[in-house]
Amino acid sequence: MRVKTFEAASMQEALAVVKREMGEEAFILSTRTRNRKGPMGMGDETIIEVTAAIDDAPAPSPAQASPLPVKETYSLRPPLADAGRRTSDPEPRSPLRALQNRAASSQGAAVLPHSIIQPPAPIVAPLSPAPNGPISAPAPPVDLQPLRRELLEIKGAVEALKDQEIRNNSILRELDHLKVLLSRIQKQGMPSSQLHLPPSLLDLYGELTTNDVDPMIALRLCEYTQRALLDQGSDEVDPEKARLFMRRVIADFIPVAPPIQIEPGRTKVTALVGPTGVGKTTTIAKLAAYAKLELKQKVALLTLDTFRLAAVDQLQQYAQILQVPLHVALTVEDLRSALRFYQDRTLVLIDTPGHSPKDAEVLGQLSRFLDELPEVETHLVLSATTKPRDLADIAQRFEPLKPGRLIFTKLDETSTYGPILSTLVRIKRPLSYLGVGQEVPQDLELATSRRVSDLILPLPQVAV
Repeated sequence: MRVKTFEAASMQEALAVVKREMGEEAFILSTRTRNRKGPMGMGDETIIEVTAAIDDAPAPSPAQASPLPVKETYSLRPPLADAGRRTSDPEPRSPLRALQNRAASSQGAAVLPHSIIQPPAPIVAPLSPAPNGPISAPAPPVDLQPLRRELLEIKGAVEALKDQEIRNNSILRELDHLKVLLSRIQKQGMPSSQLHLPPSLLDLYGELTTNDVDPMIALRLCEYTQRALLDQGSDEVDPEKARLFMRRVIADFIPVAPPIQIEPGRTKVTALVGPTGVGKTTTIAKLAAYAKLELKQKVALLTLDTFRLAAVDQLQQYAQILQVPLHVALTVEDLRSALRFYQDRTLVLIDTPGHSPKDAEVLGQLSRFLDELPEVETHLVLSATTKPRDLADIAQRFEPLKPGRLIFTKLDETSTYGPILSTLVRIKRPLSYLGVGQEVPQDLELATSRRVSDLILPLPQVAV
C-alpha cells in the first residue's frame, strides 16, 4: 500500500491532485485544515491537507486463488471501503458465492458452522434454486467505489466548512472587541502607553474604565501589574493571574478606617458633613440605631441643620423610635451647652446642614461650630452616584472642615463604583462606611478593602 499526503488551497484542488497522481482507485485516509506562514513569514494562509492511499499489490492469478473463502484480516481502510472487492480474490466474493463453492465441492447441501462469521457484504437478494436443479448464478455486486469517493468529498467539504466557521467566529469576536475598544477611545481617550499593554491587561484596563475608574489610575494599575508579574518570571501575563494580582493591589492601596471607637467613661463625638442630598441624616440614624440596639450604648443626637425643617422632623422621628434625646443647636453656645449636658452619653452624633460646596459663607459658619470640638471625629459623606469630577471638587471645597474619614452612600443607586477608588486616591482619606440602601440600620456596611476591590474589579461569575 502506498500512502501520500497532499496540500492544496481547497478541498476540490486536493482531490484533483490525488486523482491525478494516484488514480481513481485511491481512497482518502484523513483530511484536516491548518494554517501556515505566508511568504517571508508575513500573514497566515489556510491549506487543506489530505492523506490518501492506494494498494499497489498485483492481483493473484486464478490458479493461485483458493476455492474456499479466506478469512479476512482488518487493515487500514476507510469506513466506506468496498467490501465486495478484495485484491486477494480474482473476482468479487459474497456469502452466496462461498455457499455455491461449498455445495459444488461437497456435491450436496452444506451446513455452515455457527462459529464462522463472514465480513459484511453488499446486500444481494437470495436466489431461489430451481427444483431438482443447480443454484442459479448470483447477481453481480454493486460497485460502491464512486459513491465512496463522493461521500468522502462531501465529508472533506463539511470539515472545511466547520473550520471556516470557527475562524469566522474568532474574527467576529476580535471585531467586537475592537469596536468596544474604539468606543472607549472616542469617549475618554487612550494614553499612548496603554497601547503597549498585552491583551489580558488591555481587557482589565477596559473593565476598569468601564467601571468609571480614572483612565490614568487604571493605566498605572495595569503597568504595575505587568511589571510585578514579569518580575516573578512569567513569560506572558496570564489573564486570571493578572486579575487576582490587581485585586490584591487595589485592596492594599485603598485605605480603610476602623469603626467609630466607643470607650467606657468617655463621650465620643462624631459629626457628618457633606453636600445636600447625600444621605447624612439617614446615615446618622443608622449609626445611632446600631449603637443603641446592637451595642446597648447611650446615644444622643445633635443637629445643626436649621435650614431644612424636614431634616429636623426626620431626625426627630428616628429619635422617638430609638428613644434617644435630640437637641437642635442654633448657636455655638447652644452646641457647648448641649455637649456639657450629654457628658453621660458614650456617643453623640451631630447632623450638619447640607448645602452647596460653593457656598463659602455657610461653610465658614459650620467650620466655626466644629472648631469648638477639638476632639470631634468628622466624616465627609459623598454619594456614589455623583460624577467623578464633581466628587474631587466637593472633597476639595469641604477640606476646611478637616474631615478625617469618608463615607460613600447610595451604592444601591449606581452600577459603577470606580469613582470611589479615584476619589480615595486623590484626597488620601480612609474610607469608613458604605451606605447600600435605605433600611435602618442594616443598610450601612463597615468598609473593608476586600469589599471595595469586589466593587472595583469583581471576580468573574462561575457558571453552575
